[in-house]
Amino acid sequence: MIKVLGSYGNRAKEAFTTSFLIREDIVIDAGNLANGLAEDVVKLKHIFLTHSHFDHILDIPFVIDTWFNKRLDTLKIYGLKETITAIKELFNNQIWPDFSNINLLNGKKAIEFIEIKINQEFVFDELKLIPIKSNHTVPTVGYKIIKNNKSVIITSDTYLNDSLIEEINNTSNLKALIIECSFPSKFEELAKTSKHLTPTLIAQIKKQIKDIPLFFFHFKKEYKSEIIEELNDLGLIKNGNQILDDGMCIEIFDNYKCKFSDENIYKKELKKLMNIGVELSYQENINYLLEDILSVAREFTNADGGSVYLKIGDKLYFSIIQNDTLNTFMGGRHEKIKWSPLELYIDGKENRKMVASLCALTQKIYNIPDVYKDTNFDFSGTKKFDASTGYRSKSMLVIPLINHKKETIGVLQLINKKDKEFIIPFDKKDEEITMSLASQAAVSITKNKLIEDLENFIESFIKVIAKAVDEKSKYTGNHVQKVAILAELMSKEINKDKEFFSDIKYDENMLKQIKIAALLHDIGKITTDPRIMDKSTKLESVVDKIDIVAERFEIIKRDLMLKGINDFSEIIDDLEFLKKVNIGGEFMSDDKIARIDEIANKYKYLFQNKEVAILRGDEAEMLKIRKGTLSEAERQHIQRHALMTLEMLGALPFPNEYKEVTHIAANHHEKLNCKGYPRGLCEKDLTLEDRMLAICDIFEALTASDRPYKTPKKLSEVFKIMNFMVKDGEIDEKLFKFFVEKGIWKKYASHLQPEQIDI
Repeated sequence: MIKVLGSYGNRAKEAFTTSFLIREDIVIDAGNLANGLAEDVVKLKHIFLTHSHFDHILDIPFVIDTWFNKRLDTLKIYGLKETITAIKELFNNQIWPDFSNINLLNGKKAIEFIEIKINQEFVFDELKLIPIKSNHTVPTVGYKIIKNNKSVIITSDTYLNDSLIEEINNTSNLKALIIECSFPSKFEELAKTSKHLTPTLIAQIKKQIKDIPLFFFHFKKEYKSEIIEELNDLGLIKNGNQILDDGMCIEIFDNYKCKFSDENIYKKELKKLMNIGVELSYQENINYLLEDILSVAREFTNADGGSVYLKIGDKLYFSIIQNDTLNTFMGGRHEKIKWSPLELYIDGKENRKMVASLCALTQKIYNIPDVYKDTNFDFSGTKKFDASTGYRSKSMLVIPLINHKKETIGVLQLINKKDKEFIIPFDKKDEEITMSLASQAAVSITKNKLIEDLENFIESFIKVIAKAVDEKSKYTGNHVQKVAILAELMSKEINKDKEFFSDIKYDENMLKQIKIAALLHDIGKITTDPRIMDKSTKLESVVDKIDIVAERFEIIKRDLMLKGINDFSEIIDDLEFLKKVNIGGEFMSDDKIARIDEIANKYKYLFQNKEVAILRGDEAEMLKIRKGTLSEAERQHIQRHALMTLEMLGALPFPNEYKEVTHIAANHHEKLNCKGYPRGLCEKDLTLEDRMLAICDIFEALTASDRPYKTPKKLSEVFKIMNFMVKDGEIDEKLFKFFVEKGIWKKYASHLQPEQIDI
């Protein structure tokens, strides 16, 4: 039996560095001896080192020092010449006392250093250890261990190693390969530099060696779950292959099956079950969550396969399917399941012939030793599946998933409990531990479903609000939607970019916040007077008063006709001039403003026996608006929408994951030169997302083709205007250059009129 004292490549809380107990007095490596052996450390006589790195020699000083008074035999430390030289540096009377010059209480030497060579044999009764060549950053060996004519190889730290391949294939009666796997494959370069293995590299080795069980160790703690997931995806965790953990025992020379040592099994399982609840609470993707639940349930019960159903309405839908023997993994992170759901009711009656449906209906556990011998349920579908795949379904455990309201939300089904090469029934312990896991799972599923439903509600509500804002104006009905499209295009392009914004990487949450901010950026317009917001001419209010002015000119013409005057050319010319300036399409020069004053003073007519001017009230002043159709008061009223957006969104209790929405939405009219609104923020105050939304808002407004009071601008005009805005310090130069050069406008081109695209 080999006991794993430490299985990690780095030290963390309750995760210890490499050490294997081969016999009560022999270990390979010393990463976790004092803690792993406790008082039994005094029995230790031989430490075979693979190399000199600290995670493999860590506990050597403590083995000598701890229970020094109880030690009876010299501790012999074996290693390559280079390893021994490095180890001696520990015992230099500076870092640690030189125990090579200190004797035990019985007079024997405390420690002895023994240099070893590749392929040198060390025999201890029936046990033989042989150092084999490894490929690491310092001189390193692995070890071949032989007992009772059976062999196992421990690789130690290594990279791709032709010598290892040859050793494996030439070793007779090799029962297992204990192989390091330090990093996920995404760190390929790091693995190559530090000379460690990844799942992808192990897959390469697997193709070159004979078929033997693989036991994986030396994980970097922070990447272990990712490494395991990748090993699983590569099909490397099946057919007896195992993930090693601290405290496990490998009965390698007997049944060569990996299992927890008897004294640790209950403690380990209880601790793992407690940790599962924490892990499940972190998983946000409900499909991944279901996959993790089934994987853990199978691990606890040693089930060959299983499935998870979710109850939707009166049906059970397959969500996850796993089977090691058939190498079938569907749902979750794998391909989508297209199998038909199970009916809970048939012709209005409970479907009690299917075990999964009855489990959902009765909320009871069903433990079936052999589905082929069971007469209570209809297993025709299972038998048909077996016939088509060559599989033999036998033992089955079916557990209901019940939420806090005592409602069935799904069913967890396990199949074929394995014991060595046999399939055995699930036992009472399996029922208890799976039911406990199912309870935790149901809480997590319910929580995730509630969060998912709430997020869907929030997103739908936001879209309704955005639609309401758009519908408020008959002329800008698609503005908000189009700005959101632009913002989404631009943020995703930034995420992919390796030139302008290589240091920016948005996660899914940030991308969502940017989109939500775009949909809400004009929410303040709910408070804006639509008569001002939709004002297409200078004199428009409820109606366009230019028509009333025209009627007054008709009165003047009538009065002149009564006086015998029939030349109206000047009147007609002045009216046409007023109609033209009323549109507000051109900048008003001083001479035009003077002409408006002249017309206002020139024409008068009788109304209710009083002489009145042709232009009344503020009509003359409105017509003299130099740019656009809005007076300064009206412009301030329109601009107030940005302040209202800030106040309205600021009053909402956004959850932490939406904390950026308010400032992104409210800052879309701010300018880098501090001349924007509503707060006059400056460049230092504006985030990249603020600036991005500002550019999207400006581009959409300039290219909009649904405004009756202006013709849609061509792209050449739009870019000219926005370039001036860059020079004036209004918008971000780098972002605008990115917008143009990365062709974001091209991806938006379907929302433009063909005649606008002139570049």
